[in-house]
Amino acid sequence: MIPHMKPVLCNNSTVSRLLLISALTASSLMLAAPVLALETSPAITLGSQDFTLDSDDKEHEKEKKEIENTLSNIETLWNAHNLDGVMSNYSDDYVNNDGLDKKAVTTLTQDFWKTYPDAKSVSKTKQVRIEGNFATIESRDMAVGTTSKEMPGMSSKGELQSLSEGQLYLKKIGNAWKIVGDRIDYEKVKVAFGLAKQLNAVFTAPEQVKAGKQYSAKLEVSLPPGLFAVGSITSQPLRFPQPSPTDSPRPLEAPALERVMSANNENRNELLTATVILTNPMRTSVMGVSFLTRRMNVIAEPVPVKDEVQVAEGDKKLPRKHPAFDEKDEKKSEDKKVEEKKLDDKKSEDKKAEEKKPEEKKVDAKADDEKKSTAKPAEQPGGKPSGKSSVAPVGESK
Repeated sequence: MIPHMKPVLCNNSTVSRLLLISALTASSLMLAAPVLALETSPAITLGSQDFTLDSDDKEHEKEKKEIENTLSNIETLWNAHNLDGVMSNYSDDYVNNDGLDKKAVTTLTQDFWKTYPDAKSVSKTKQVRIEGNFATIESRDMAVGTTSKEMPGMSSKGELQSLSEGQLYLKKIGNAWKIVGDRIDYEKVKVAFGLAKQLNAVFTAPEQVKAGKQYSAKLEVSLPPGLFAVGSITSQPLRFPQPSPTDSPRPLEAPALERVMSANNENRNELLTATVILTNPMRTSVMGVSFLTRRMNVIAEPVPVKDEVQVAEGDKKLPRKHPAFDEKDEKKSEDKKVEEKKLDDKKSEDKKAEEKKPEEKKVDAKADDEKKSTAKPAEQPGGKPSGKSSVAPVGESK
């Protein structure tokens, strides 16, 4: 896998793409372990060769030979720094697990070769799986190189070492196998200048973390006698272009420096960088610098699953309960409909009542007038009519 972004292959696989970004990042700031085989129980046959722990090496021999030739050719082109030749093996819709497309990987590869003009890569294929016109190659990959420029004030060029493991995804388009994507599961890179080339430093961090969760990264350093060191640990979401990390180095008074951080919530994989700067005892001169990077894959926070099931007909949703329609819920729904109908009827009655009020007032007024016109004279106590009105006739006095 090519240095950081796994764009280009080396010997049956691609050079890690993290190396591209992390190595370029190290330059802007101015290891290979054996593969372990797991012992497992004998293969379990389930009545089909498709389900077995032992792969059939004889199956798809023709396709495997084609893929082997393709990967070998890509490695040759990559080590010759033939950009057009390498990228011609990528499909136009290529994308990797960092979200980078063919154009981004092309730019990264070109910049990487400028920074490390003698870069070379080599890979070891662990497994090849073929399904029709699709193939997956699992590999362990290494790359080495030397920076084109010296570290200012140190008269030393940087030495690059990279190691990664991952998968390369191929698709047969026409008569040719093309790279349509890749994924890096594990990756570490080291770029060292000056006395830091011999420095024994180990940088550890988790390979995978859930988005937004806390994790710790640890830098352990064994300092040579007579040297002083400062160090820092930073974390950044992988982007293109990748900005340089910023952090204030602190004195490494203890053998280890550890930092607790939180994974980003952007669902982006992260680039972790540990920096070690060696100085003389008086801290007046830089004697060496080492950049150690690690990849950390960030897993998206799972979306809560609603307690519903999707029904095809009418895109209707039913509660995920048994039975499908709960009688209590159905009764509650009917009761709610009855209450709503009662409320609507009451509103309708109130409206009609408001409309009747003007007519009722007219009828009441007319009835009052008729009552007055037919009313008898007021009676005195004893039932006898009064001979005088409460108001004296005109011309008369009370």
